[in-house]
Amino acid sequence: MGRFFSLALRGATLLTAAAAACSIGACSLLTGVEDLQIDDGTTSGTGGHTTTGTTNPGGAGGSGTGGMATGGSATGGSATGGSGPACSPPCGANMYCEASTGTCQCSPGFLSENGNCVPAPPGDPSTRTQDEVCQKWQEGHVVTTPSPLVSSGAECDAGSLKQGAINDTLARLNMFRWLAGLGPSTDDAALDAGAQLCANLESWWDWNMGGSPHFPPANSKCYTADGASYAGMSNIAWGSGHPAQAIDQFMEDNGNATTMGHRRWIVNPPLDPVGIGYWSGGGQYGDAECLRVFGQGGNGPNPDWVAVPNQGFVPLEMAQWTWTFHGNLGGVANAQISMLLVDDNTPLNVMVQTLSQGYGEDAISWNAQGWQAQAGKTYRVTVSGLSGGDVVYDVKPVACN
Repeated sequence: MGRFFSLALRGATLLTAAAAACSIGACSLLTGVEDLQIDDGTTSGTGGHTTTGTTNPGGAGGSGTGGMATGGSATGGSATGGSGPACSPPCGANMYCEASTGTCQCSPGFLSENGNCVPAPPGDPSTRTQDEVCQKWQEGHVVTTPSPLVSSGAECDAGSLKQGAINDTLARLNMFRWLAGLGPSTDDAALDAGAQLCANLESWWDWNMGGSPHFPPANSKCYTADGASYAGMSNIAWGSGHPAQAIDQFMEDNGNATTMGHRRWIVNPPLDPVGIGYWSGGGQYGDAECLRVFGQGGNGPNPDWVAVPNQGFVPLEMAQWTWTFHGNLGGVANAQISMLLVDDNTPLNVMVQTLSQGYGEDAISWNAQGWQAQAGKTYRVTVSGLSGGDVVYDVKPVACN
């Protein structure tokens, strides 16, 4: 059985919480910082956990619990964020170096245009066809590199991820963002390095010693200052089996009913860049992933609201998860939700959950009561109590697998 913590970014308070969680296909562990809120650049702690200095959501680290996060090499091995020969000249923004050819290629979610890699426009989710949605869902779940880690095998050698594994993870992340109508995120080699040290440390986390995995003490196995700092800036999963698989766990966010914080970071509109770390080879659950989610440099679409499951056609699996509505509209946190089965005009019962705020955008969640979403049906959601008036949208689940 797993545990959850979750990650928030907004004021200046720090809290932690835990809950049981079993995710897609197997019992797994997920964590994120439970209420790390950033607004004025400083963080303080309550509830027995503290962090000092400043945290920069858009930068390569900043100081935090465990020391300075530089994304560089540290005791226990070098985390380089990929392998293969360097391209000459070095690859530009939103690109990676393809080892087999020594050429620069666009990262997943980006298109080549006049020698540059530009974000693929997500378009309006409500206007997509069923085939477009299912194609994106299937492509986003391809794993090209099933053995992601390059490491000596030593317990505290963090190693690095193969470029294919980073691409698989970005493809999964950006598939979910595309479904929500958001632009893609990319990774950063320095952030990958810090997240890799975090993943090595967290794989060995001792669940019997208490405390939060986001604030590992210096006597933790495979501790490094960089790894500990990144633990305070990341969503963390255990037992996923692959870094891309952890993205589904974060999106489903099973067992995290009071915050849905992992999902909210994934569909936070300005998320970019991320740091991707994954280590396997030991610990109670065999592996861990750290996904640094404090990047705020994205300049893609920033809609007034996003929804999971999204409006328009959506994979059935997502429509059977907890539903959430996120946005910058006033009143989101305490909105009222009503649903209708459009096919026969039947009102549907839902259980609304008011969420703790500060995780990306404000949000509210709800679950089906006495019914389950079915493929081929149309579900109308009305979100009321918003400062700009009601938001109404239709969700159309489809069987993509």
